[in-house]
Amino acid sequence: MDDSLKSVFSESTLSASGIRTLVEALPQLDASRRDYAANETILQEGELNDCLVILMEGRARLIKDDEKGRPLVVDTFGPGALLGLTSFWGKTEVFASVQADTDLVCVSIDRVLFDSLTSENPDFVRAVQGLFVRNLSDRYRNMVRAQVAREKLSAQLEQERNHLRDALKRLEETTNRMVNQEKLATMGQLLAGIAHEINNPVGALLRGIESAKEALEHAFDANGKDSLEYTLLSEGWNCPYWSPEEKRARMSSALSDFPQLGRPLARRVAQLTDAAYNLLRKPIKKSAKELDRLLSVYELGVCFRAVRLSGGRIGKIITSLRNYGKQGGSESEECDLSEGIRDTLTVLNNRLKRYELKLDLAQLPPLSCNLGEINQVWTNLLANAMDATEEGGEICVSASVEGDDILVCIEDSGTGIDPSKLEKVFEANFTTKNSSGSFGLGLGLSISRDIVEKHGGTLRASNRSGGGARFEARFPLGR
Repeated sequence: MDDSLKSVFSESTLSASGIRTLVEALPQLDASRRDYAANETILQEGELNDCLVILMEGRARLIKDDEKGRPLVVDTFGPGALLGLTSFWGKTEVFASVQADTDLVCVSIDRVLFDSLTSENPDFVRAVQGLFVRNLSDRYRNMVRAQVAREKLSAQLEQERNHLRDALKRLEETTNRMVNQEKLATMGQLLAGIAHEINNPVGALLRGIESAKEALEHAFDANGKDSLEYTLLSEGWNCPYWSPEEKRARMSSALSDFPQLGRPLARRVAQLTDAAYNLLRKPIKKSAKELDRLLSVYELGVCFRAVRLSGGRIGKIITSLRNYGKQGGSESEECDLSEGIRDTLTVLNNRLKRYELKLDLAQLPPLSCNLGEINQVWTNLLANAMDATEEGGEICVSASVEGDDILVCIEDSGTGIDPSKLEKVFEANFTTKNSSGSFGLGLGLSISRDIVEKHGGTLRASNRSGGGARFEARFPLGR
């Protein structure tokens, strides 16, 4: 063997020119040359391999089918690469197919020829070992680079996934807001139509009750406006709301002042205004029948008042519904919040009588507000309190001056509010009533907070230390 060939064999790794020199120096290898056209298969995945292929010219690609049978290019090779190395050495099936990426020239050494060359030429063995080392080193480096690239790609994909998740969350929130806005806009249109239809009969109801009162007053006028019946009717028309504690105290007084009465009549006497009560206490003997008649006159006035208040409340709600979704506010006037609370309690009396009501209303300075809207707040808060409290439970209503604010608190002895939902309860469309079988749009508290904030105040929810929920409405004075 000449010196130049020995020099080629002695290299730990072979260059492309060195491989050509090696092949040309060994007639057995030169006879094993083979040309492949681009895209032609050199080794087929899954087949047994009995040849070691040395790539001399051109490029080849390693192809692996994925789980769906789609071919994926996982690596490429240039001159000097050993193809089918692991399957040839391990006498196993080809792990991945090898195809010609370009027209190429290679040498295919079968096992018989390989064994012959390695047994006859120690220098060939060293050259082939160098090829083995270079190929294995290249594949290891490729594997490391692929792992690094994969980790980098995984980090990028994770970052993109987080961005997409955040974007999806924002999109869902935006979509929900748009859906809710569309719902509210549609609801506003529907309610405006309903308000228009209700307004006419409500107007007729209010005019009718005023006419009925005037007719009765005219009937009593025959005996003069100073008649007892006329006065009792007027007092009933202007009667206040009495809390259960006040009713019990007044009933005790009635039993003491009217010893001839039984408890049913005494209970009715306890509902009288102070002026009406004093009129009936005058030392003129009245039979139970006469007293029953006079109380009926007073109660007729009370009924008129309840109808008038309810009709007026409906009228104010209708006005609010008409303005639903519109910008701007309604007319404000100097109002007594305590009176508004008492009016609301009167309207809700049919439901409230199933609960133990505690009332503590201080003398309040006038507040510039829209009383109809503020009364809607009390209606919503009281309705929520009754929904959350079992019959016989306690509902507390208080109003006081605290610093430069008017503070109104409505509390109940119900189950309270999950601390994680104390702010959520004011979100539009958030409701817990559906879970208990009741129907709720989830708008009452949201609308209530909007009304309070429109008047420069705040509405807060919390839990009572003894159990139940507490809502605080705070209004600044002097606004």
